[in-house]
Amino acid sequence: MNSKGNIIILNGTSSSGKTCLAQAFQLQSLDVYLLCSLDMFWDMTPNNVPAGSHNFPNMKLALFKSVKALAETGHNVIVDIIFCGNKTYQELNKELRGLNYKIIKVECPIEELNKREIARGNRELGLAKSQFKSIHQGTVYDIVVNTHENTTDECLNKIIYKIKTS
Repeated sequence: MNSKGNIIILNGTSSSGKTCLAQAFQLQSLDVYLLCSLDMFWDMTPNNVPAGSHNFPNMKLALFKSVKALAETGHNVIVDIIFCGNKTYQELNKELRGLNYKIIKVECPIEELNKREIARGNRELGLAKSQFKSIHQGTVYDIVVNTHENTTDECLNKIIYKIKTS
């Protein structure tokens, strides 16, 4: 692998559909994309230490540095993450400067997010609501998809079209 890889960043609240989109993108893309998610990084933490920014304040920065290393070695990466507003956006732009990346807003109405949390059963109820107002503050997006108004395929088509035409 000689050239730098492409990076797709999916930012949305918990239960917005980021992981489903990322996995579907991997299956549909003609190019190979590695999935790198914040949840995977939290899964690395010891079971006796609560995962979260209090105990691991630089976890998102570590994820961005890992994504950068993957892309610099020629790997395409799709990232599933929840921004903490503008702070995360600024860290991302600093770390990925000089690389080819697109930031995608994954949105879904709060009422639907609440239904999804209940249906999943493995999320703290109200988690998406706690993230809803701050997650997109100060972030400039290349693409916006709505996983409630559109099917996964419709969202993917929009993402793929934007990537191919820019």
